[in-house]
Amino acid sequence: MKKLLYISLTTAVVFLSSCSNDDFSEAYKNPSTVETTTVPKQFAGFLKINFEDVIPSYWNYFTVLQSTSLSYTQSHGFTNRQGRYVPGAATVYRWDRFYKFMAQYRELEKVMATLPAAMQTENRIYTIASTIYLYDHTQKMIDNFGDIPFSQAGKISSTGGDYAAALAKYDNQTELYTLMLDQLKAFSTELNSITLSAGVALEFKNQDLINKGSLTSWRNYCNSLRLKMLNRVSGVPAFAARANTEMAAIITDGNIVDENAENIAFRVYTQDTDLDTSGFIDAMEGGNNIAPKPMIDHMNANNDPRKPWLFEAAVNTPGVFTGLDPMLLSAAQDQLIVDGKISTYNRSVISRNDWLPGTLINAAEVNLILAEYYSRTGNASSAKTYFEKAIRQSVEYYVRLGDKADDTTWKPATEPTTAEIDAYIVTINFAGAITPAAQLELIAFQKYIHYNMMQVDESWAEQRRLKLPVLSFLDDETSSVRKTPPTRWTYPNSESVYNSANYNAVKANDNLSTKIFWDVK
Repeated sequence: MKKLLYISLTTAVVFLSSCSNDDFSEAYKNPSTVETTTVPKQFAGFLKINFEDVIPSYWNYFTVLQSTSLSYTQSHGFTNRQGRYVPGAATVYRWDRFYKFMAQYRELEKVMATLPAAMQTENRIYTIASTIYLYDHTQKMIDNFGDIPFSQAGKISSTGGDYAAALAKYDNQTELYTLMLDQLKAFSTELNSITLSAGVALEFKNQDLINKGSLTSWRNYCNSLRLKMLNRVSGVPAFAARANTEMAAIITDGNIVDENAENIAFRVYTQDTDLDTSGFIDAMEGGNNIAPKPMIDHMNANNDPRKPWLFEAAVNTPGVFTGLDPMLLSAAQDQLIVDGKISTYNRSVISRNDWLPGTLINAAEVNLILAEYYSRTGNASSAKTYFEKAIRQSVEYYVRLGDKADDTTWKPATEPTTAEIDAYIVTINFAGAITPAAQLELIAFQKYIHYNMMQVDESWAEQRRLKLPVLSFLDDETSSVRKTPPTRWTYPNSESVYNSANYNAVKANDNLSTKIFWDVK
C-alpha cells in the first residue's frame, strides 16, 4: 500500500561529505550505507534532495511543467490536445517530491535538537538558511495548491514510525503566508548581526550548495523572497497595508538582489556529479521548446534584443521568427511544426546548455517587483527607473547564459549593443503609460518575457494574480472537466484515500476553479 509521502522518511540518514565533489556524490548516491549524520551534512542533504525542482531537469520539465504551467502561461507553444487543461499526474509528482524534501527538513530539525543548547546557538545559521529555502518552495506549493499539510507534515520519524499519529492536517494558506512572512522578517534581522565561529563558517561554506557560505547572499535572498511574497499578497485587503509598509522598509534597507552579480541560483559547477541539467535536452527538444506566439509577436514588433538569445528562427524560414498560434486546431499546429515553420527556444543558450543554473531569484525579477510597487504607490518616475533597469538586466542575464554553452551552433555571433537595448526601451515607452493600469500591463508583459520557461512557476502565479498579460486560449470542448486553464492544481488522489479525515476538511475546495487566496482580481 502506498503511504503518504509527506509522512514518509528515507530509511537511512543521508551523509554528505564536505571534502570533495566525488565524496559528495558517492555519499549521497548510497545513503543506505551511512548510519550517522551531522547538522551540516543533513543541511546539504536537504538542499540536494530537490535540486531537480530548481536546476532545469528532465523530471521537472517533462513530468510536471510541460502539461501544466508551461502551457497555462504560454511560456511555450503547445498543441491543442484533448484534456490539455487538466493537470493529471503532474501534481502527484510535485506533491510527492515536496514532502520528501520536507521530511529531510524535519530530520535536520531532529538532529539539531539533539545538540546541547550552546551548540544549537553556534549552528543557528543552518536553521535560518534551511528555513529560508524551505519557505521559498513552500510558497510555490501554496501558490499551486492552496491549503497544504505543513505544520505536522514530515514527522513520521518523530512518531516512531506510527503512520496514524503522523497523519498531517492541512494548514490554512493565508495563515501559512503570514507565518512565513513573520519568520522571514525575523531572519532578516538576525542575518544583519549574526556571526559565525571559524569552524562553523568553514563547514557552512563547504555544505552550502546555494550561496557557498555567504551570509550576505542569504540575507539578500531572504529579503528578496519577502519582497516577492509581499507583492503577491498586496491586493488582498488584509495584507495590503503590511505589504506596502514592509516593502518600503526592505527597499530602504537595501539588502536585496538588485544586481545580476547578486543573483541567487542553484549553479552547476561541474559535470562530474548529478547536480547538473542531465536530461534537460530530452525534456525540451521532445516538444517543449516550441516558441509561443504572444512572446515572439512582441519581440518581432519591438526589436527585442533578447529574441535571438532566447529563440531560433524557424528551420525552413531562415531569419523569420514565428510563434505557434494557440487559437489553431491541433492538426494545423502540428503541420506547421512538421513543416519547420515555427521557432524554438535557442538550443545553445537554453536546451543544450549543460551549465544552465537553477534560478531561485534574480535582479530583473526583483526590479520588476519594485517597478510594480512604485507604480501601485503613485511614484511613476521610480517605477520607470526600475522597469528600465529590469529590462537591461534581463537582456544581460540571457546573454550571459550563453557564455558557457558547449555547443555554440545557435549562439548569436554578436551581443546586443547599448544602442539596441536603449532603442527597445524607447519603443516600449513606459513614460507613455500614464495610468497605473497601463503601467502594470507593461510590467506584466516584461515579467512574462523574463520568466519565460525558466521561471514558469512564478509566471503562472503572477498571471493568475494580475490577469495580465491577456492571453488567448482555445477552449477544450472535448473535456468535461476543464475547458480553460485552471486556477489551481488538485490534490493527489492518495490524499482522499490515506489521509481522508484531514482531506475532508479541504475537499470542498479541491477543484480546478478554486482560487488561491491572493487571486482577488
